[in-house]
Amino acid sequence: MSLSLLVSLAVGIASAATATAPAHDEAQMLYSTQLLFGAGGEPVITVGLMEDRPEAKVTSKGPMRIVLSGPAQASILVAAGTVLEASVEGGIAGSTRYRVVLEAFPGAAVDLIRQSRARWTTLGTATELLELGGIVSFNGRTIDSRRALVVEKPIYATKEAAAARAREFAEKTTLEKPPWPFADPVTRAKGTVVISDVESGIQLSQQDLVTIVPAGKEPLEVLGVEIDKGYERHRFEDRKYRGDIIVAIDKKGKLAVINRVSFEEMLQGVVPAEIFPNAPPAALDAQAISARGELLAQIGVRNIADPYLTCAWTECQVYGGLSKEQPTTNAAVQRTRGQMLFSGEDRIVDSVYHACSGGHTEHNENVWTGAPNAVLRGQLDAPADVKAPWPAGTVPTEEQLFAFVSTSPKRYYPGSTPKTSQVFRWTQPITRAQLDEMVNAKFQIGSVIELKVLARGVSGRAKSLSIVGQSGKAQVDGELTIRRLFGNLRSSMFIIEETPSTWRFVGGGYGHGVGMSQYGAMGMAEMGKSAVQILGHYYLGARVDKLY
Repeated sequence: MSLSLLVSLAVGIASAATATAPAHDEAQMLYSTQLLFGAGGEPVITVGLMEDRPEAKVTSKGPMRIVLSGPAQASILVAAGTVLEASVEGGIAGSTRYRVVLEAFPGAAVDLIRQSRARWTTLGTATELLELGGIVSFNGRTIDSRRALVVEKPIYATKEAAAARAREFAEKTTLEKPPWPFADPVTRAKGTVVISDVESGIQLSQQDLVTIVPAGKEPLEVLGVEIDKGYERHRFEDRKYRGDIIVAIDKKGKLAVINRVSFEEMLQGVVPAEIFPNAPPAALDAQAISARGELLAQIGVRNIADPYLTCAWTECQVYGGLSKEQPTTNAAVQRTRGQMLFSGEDRIVDSVYHACSGGHTEHNENVWTGAPNAVLRGQLDAPADVKAPWPAGTVPTEEQLFAFVSTSPKRYYPGSTPKTSQVFRWTQPITRAQLDEMVNAKFQIGSVIELKVLARGVSGRAKSLSIVGQSGKAQVDGELTIRRLFGNLRSSMFIIEETPSTWRFVGGGYGHGVGMSQYGAMGMAEMGKSAVQILGHYYLGARVDKLY
């Protein structure tokens, strides 16, 4: 049967169904944080593959079905090899208001939240509380991903206005993480999704979204997936995905391409993007378990203004779909099916990770806003018989840190594997002219004459930096902000050396340093440690439980 005949048939069915039953608002479900579950007990996840697009193309080597929303679930069978092109007509952006987040806490940290609001009240700032995330039950076990945001009471119409107000607070406070603007969605975007057969020109349209599902064993393929938008390596790439593809209206009134897929199948496309597929099996298992928990802990906290639960780019977890899967990492996901990390309080661990600790991990509160997390404590990343370069839990002196980053001790977990040679210790020279340009792009203070670290964490990572120029001075706060200011340094675990022509950053590690070091996990696995032992080292007091 031709696509044109199938389109006519399907539209007729949809109209009849609408007349006899209330419409099922599947688009509203996309924008909600509600989890659905598969037959095996695992969550079904919606992953944003692209957004803000004028069009997208989907094909498959096998037959596909275009499924219409509504109780009837009418569908159109499309022949193998057909290229379906999606576009938007009449797209209207959703409305968003903006708040200034002063501090953030786990949802259950009632005392800390109360103290925070009282403190801001004494400073003359009226606050409100926004709660994100939720509580999900898995086979009698509860996962609590709630997060509480203490926000300034006034509401701002634009992100720029909220950001300006956040900067005012930042100048007057000494918080580990300065206040920041938060997008609070008010109304959902609207529009019509149009699906066309590229070859025949036949069109089908439906309000808000259209779902495309495989009608056989062949997966769907999205053509020209936009990868690494905003980076030098920005490109477009055809990728195959398990599960369904949903084309929907995003928050800007343009097109979003979404993959609806089993949580476990999604992880098979995540793990190889996060760790070397040829890493030892124990390290791969540890990565699969930590990635599973880190992803689930963020559901309902991130992407609340988007028609998906998580995204496929670096702001969430990099997800390459079926095209990026590897046999070794698939096996790790399957071996650890349903396994996640829980704290002593029986809360799911936000099991964050980074590439290389440089020999010492960092306290979470020294990198991000929020209260100290007993699971995410900075510590020496080495066997117990290795002597610490400075007392545990203390901040190193400049002399101690200089001695630490100037050597490359092989007995440290992330320093023991050959794969870490380029990141365990590193030196980044920046000419005076280049550094002046970097700094003055943000702070108009003239030629830089002094750089000085004002505060460090327990790993030696810089938290606050003073810059003195010929015509002014500035202070930079935040581990990531410091790294980005100087051309994306590998980490903020560095000391600064000055020469007549350059500033030299001599450092160690790659990434924020909180939670599991991926190179360290590989080093531990090469020493014969199990995945449970690896995770126990990086997430203090946590245990591995199987939920499904």
